[in-house]
Amino acid sequence: MNNPLNDFRPAQILCAFAIAWLAGIAIAQAPTAEADFIALAKDGKRAEIEALARERLAHNPKDDVAILYLARLVAGDATKRDEVVKRAEQCVIEQPQSARCHSAVGSLYGALAMSGGMTSGMKYVGKIKDALQKAVELAPSNYDMRRDLIQFYLQAPGIAGGSVRRATENAEAFTKIDPFRGQILMADVLAYEKKFDRAEATLQALKPADAAQTEALTSSLSSLGFSMINGEQHKRAQALFERLVGQRASNAIAHFGLGRALLEQKQIDAAITAMERALQIDPKINAHYRLGIAYQTRGDKPKAIALFTQFLTYATSGRAAEDARKRLDELKRG
Repeated sequence: MNNPLNDFRPAQILCAFAIAWLAGIAIAQAPTAEADFIALAKDGKRAEIEALARERLAHNPKDDVAILYLARLVAGDATKRDEVVKRAEQCVIEQPQSARCHSAVGSLYGALAMSGGMTSGMKYVGKIKDALQKAVELAPSNYDMRRDLIQFYLQAPGIAGGSVRRATENAEAFTKIDPFRGQILMADVLAYEKKFDRAEATLQALKPADAAQTEALTSSLSSLGFSMINGEQHKRAQALFERLVGQRASNAIAHFGLGRALLEQKQIDAAITAMERALQIDPKINAHYRLGIAYQTRGDKPKAIALFTQFLTYATSGRAAEDARKRLDELKRG
């Protein structure tokens, strides 16, 4: 049985986990404590973000800003995650009124749920919900934390607290706080329900007034594109990602999404070009599995083997990892 949390993402980070969240930070509204992190995030400097977080924590182990950024950054890295989980849990104990501490715990538990299989996923799901709900309770106007909670409601199984109704209620509530981003959250719900026409129309009607709104809108459009792919609306997803690439050629997620849409349409050479461009822009983007499939389809066994092998260095469980192992076995036997 597949883990129902495999697609759960606290914020938009746990597939391309750092990219989307760091890109979508509310730059114009950021407090001074986050200014240095935001400057680095704007340029995608994740190694520097980690170094800064660890430097700040060395001086002040209770720095909840550093803990949150570090947690978001390493959530998908099993070699670093356990240490940061302990920091985040201690942060909640020592600073129970810090929304950042609760948000960090929710992100990390979400990653643990995805990586541990069905039993582990259900073990963590209640803790994820509690952490994300508490973060929103403490910081109701924080867009990223609200979006985390909405995604939990959309992606978690109903028996564990998942609810489209609750996701919608949260999006509507946030619209009263921040009309622009509230509409983005409403579009997320529509996309989950496969109401692609309404979701796209909602997003296309928005006119961003600053860099923060632009990044939030771009991030949501990317999510919509992947939802279209999952809903087998491949040509439509292709057109959306082509627009995003045209708007910003350095958008790694858009190139990867375009490659995904092209791969589904068996346009193999074009798919490879797009996904390789995504990796050139961001070598840490999770593109190796799909690129491996593209090279396998083309008949390039050595390249496919190398890509599947690389993918399995950071993805050890879930459907994609299982399929990558199966494909590797077939390629090596052949």
